[in-house]
Amino acid sequence: MRPIIKGLTPTDTDGNEIKFVKYSRSRRYLIDRIGEYCSYCERKIESNLAVEHVQPKDSNPQLRLDWNNFLLGCTNCNSTKGNTNVILSDYVWPDTDNTYRYFSYDHTGIVNISNTINDQNIESKIKNMLDLVGLQNSPPRHGSADWERASDRRYEHRILAWSDANHYMNAYNNSSDEIRTIMIPLIITIVIHQGFWSIWMNVFENFPEMQIELISSIPGTNTAYFPELFPIS
Repeated sequence: MRPIIKGLTPTDTDGNEIKFVKYSRSRRYLIDRIGEYCSYCERKIESNLAVEHVQPKDSNPQLRLDWNNFLLGCTNCNSTKGNTNVILSDYVWPDTDNTYRYFSYDHTGIVNISNTINDQNIESKIKNMLDLVGLQNSPPRHGSADWERASDRRYEHRILAWSDANHYMNAYNNSSDEIRTIMIPLIITIVIHQGFWSIWMNVFENFPEMQIELISSIPGTNTAYFPELFPIS
């Protein structure tokens, strides 16, 4: 899960905080700040990308128009999360935590808790987030009635992204420096249009030059969590 920094409440030309009349009006500001991606599953969503309320607006009407309560969510993550009342400190969040370090991705398409986590409290928070938006869900059996009805294809999209990332990583690994220079913008273009930033970051973990490009290419990625790649001067 990509760690993001969305910044303070947007301001108008006079420097005053914008008071959103409708929460949907914040969508363009969020996209400008953190990209046109679901904040949870990381898919690129070109339509129906919703302003997602971290704490549900129905049970927290005072937060309905609060910038600090906004993220972006796809239909699947949003509907799975639903109106679940959350205690913020019981979860990890992409806009407040180093979520890249907390989750692992592989060829199975299932998102798991990273095996580097050795803190039970943090592990519990990570599991809560997985359950909240259904990132650990397995798909129904292929050909079953549930499979035919299923609208959630996040799992399949992750498998495809993993396959693509590994294909290009192997090609990159076996290429000369000259060819790598040509490949980098091609790979970045694919990630920008496909999403699944964390999968590509995981697959290219042995190529810091590519990770720097991946981090720099997606708006709002929090570089503070990558001091080994972006040293603080």
